[in-house]
Amino acid sequence: MTGTAPQATKPARDFTFITPSLRRLTEYEALTVHQQPDALNFDRPRGNLNVTEWCLLRPDGSPLWRPDSTRLRHPDWFAFRDPAQQWQRTYVRHQEQQETSIARATEDAALDGNLAELDPRWIDRLLCTHYRAWSFFDYAIFRALAPAQREALSDTLGNVLCFQCFDHLRHAQGVILYLVELENCAAGVDDGAGKAAWLTSAIYQPARRLAEQIMATDDWGELLIGLNLVVGPLLQQMATSDLVRRNALQNNDAVASCMVMTAERDRRRNLAATQAFVRMVTDSTCSDSAINRITIQAWLDEWTPRVMAAARALSPVFEAPPVRAIEFSDSYRAAAAATAKIVTDLGFRASADSTS
Repeated sequence: MTGTAPQATKPARDFTFITPSLRRLTEYEALTVHQQPDALNFDRPRGNLNVTEWCLLRPDGSPLWRPDSTRLRHPDWFAFRDPAQQWQRTYVRHQEQQETSIARATEDAALDGNLAELDPRWIDRLLCTHYRAWSFFDYAIFRALAPAQREALSDTLGNVLCFQCFDHLRHAQGVILYLVELENCAAGVDDGAGKAAWLTSAIYQPARRLAEQIMATDDWGELLIGLNLVVGPLLQQMATSDLVRRNALQNNDAVASCMVMTAERDRRRNLAATQAFVRMVTDSTCSDSAINRITIQAWLDEWTPRVMAAARALSPVFEAPPVRAIEFSDSYRAAAAATAKIVTDLGFRASADSTS
């Protein structure tokens, strides 16, 4: 019996309705782009929206996604691509690897006696008080980004906001898990110290006020820019990278150092996504680029003084570690300079507060 042998493999199939960023469609694009309905372009309603496209409406009859959910404008929000190309499986795998590294570091530190040997002053002043208090700030960002990712006008942007949302929840929960483990090895662990400091200490009231302002911000574009161009490189850098990670290395706390390094990896990913987002909405090919630039500059001018106030208030905490690795003035100067560079590299004016 003769005949044509079947092909051993099927030819690769592209989703022709997706425009790839490069020559070929990536797995990230195939699994992400146009998963969210696009009522303005790709899924343009036919006829009466209220009758024929009921699945694209909210219970009150308004559109499921609203162009006025952000003050920024772009003709095709689905053109955005996450530089990290994260989708559900890759994100979960990445965070599982980070959590595994923390779990192993914690287990090893407990078994070799390192946790039991930590200076009680480090545990009380930095871990139970400052680091635990800062978990409330991370949780506030999680609460703000949870509804923001729902309002984003494309799936690629919604994913970025969603993943950053869970980043901050992971960071907040990680502190609590560490204190629970530490309580089994060392005396003097007081989980209530962080909450008391967050609610009553003058050191944290500017950060607490900022957290409330963040949660009250309903523009997802503003949140993406404010959190990643100002809060991350400036306030989070000082509150966690400098106060916790750098001092942890000098105070023999390898676990806290590992925890913050994973948060820094998340922060770099979110910064890169925000930089790509800003370049997209300010590109000369975008018809609204000029007005978008004005809007973004206004946001930067509003966010920077509030964030700097929260950063300056942390000055007394820099005196708290038993062995100090960095002074407040050095941390403040470096974080402000890094923030100003991020802003100016994108073509915006750095606020006077970030250069003083």
